[in-house]
Amino acid sequence: MLALDPEDENPVDRYCLWRFMIDKNEQGKGYGQAALHEVIEYFKENGVDTIYLSTAPENEVGLHVYHKAGFMETGEIEDGEAIFVLKL
Repeated sequence: MLALDPEDENPVDRYCLWRFMIDKNEQGKGYGQAALHEVIEYFKENGVDTIYLSTAPENEVGLHVYHKAGFMETGEIEDGEAIFVLKL
């Protein structure tokens, strides 16, 4: 689930990946990396220069996928989740 809303007052909510889930039985097969690549391309094609997402700090698999795609931690925590940003 993603958001593409240039009118949102909060920059974190303007262009963000709200939820990104791969079935537990399908993890480790490269689907997450491939799907995340497509999401990033979609944002690029729509003129977005910054994407945000959040995840539980203990989500080791998610952290690996996001770091590998170039997302960086902002140091912010919102509702118990770490905020990440990707500059395109």
